[in-house]
Amino acid sequence: MGEYVFSDIEIDAIGEISNICLGNSATTLGMLVRQPVDITPPKVTIIEKSEYVKNVSYKRVFVKVSYVEGIQGCSILMLNEEDAKAIADLMMGSDGHGSFAQMELSEMHLSAVSEAMNQMMGAAATSMSVMLDRKTDISIPDTKFMEDGEYLACEFPNDDKFVKVNFRMKVGNIIDSPVVQLYPHNLGKAISDLFLMKKAREKQA
Repeated sequence: MGEYVFSDIEIDAIGEISNICLGNSATTLGMLVRQPVDITPPKVTIIEKSEYVKNVSYKRVFVKVSYVEGIQGCSILMLNEEDAKAIADLMMGSDGHGSFAQMELSEMHLSAVSEAMNQMMGAAATSMSVMLDRKTDISIPDTKFMEDGEYLACEFPNDDKFVKVNFRMKVGNIIDSPVVQLYPHNLGKAISDLFLMKKAREKQA
């Protein structure tokens, strides 16, 4: 199972799903922070956990969302510390550049980011329900501030491969940064299978 190789069609399917889901998430975030939010089309790659941890080792904000209906598994959204603080500050009434932004990342920041991600990923799950033709629902996000390798080793000890969705997010003139979303290998495969089966049914109709 771990040796499965994604085809170009499956990778394109995940990219198409991610583009629509992330677009709806961006709209939701824009309403929360009262700023225009834009994302670039996502780039999808398959990565080995060991290689990723070896080449990228930073302390980041990890937002883990589990799917509790429709599909099984979880997705992980990775934010830079400064971006997470800026999003939280905007939600708490700062302009993203002010006194709040100078503080260290606090539990208040993490709580605000978790709430933002809850609403964003909820919007994404609604979109995914339509695209997969099955009701999809999520749990409340689990948000942690940890080093990459430590987090992945702790949360995913049995997962060696991930689907990496990389995109750039712009929030007003405050944030312009890359953001990474990870799906464990098996969940990525399930999502692409369901989407391609739905498209096949539509062609036959």
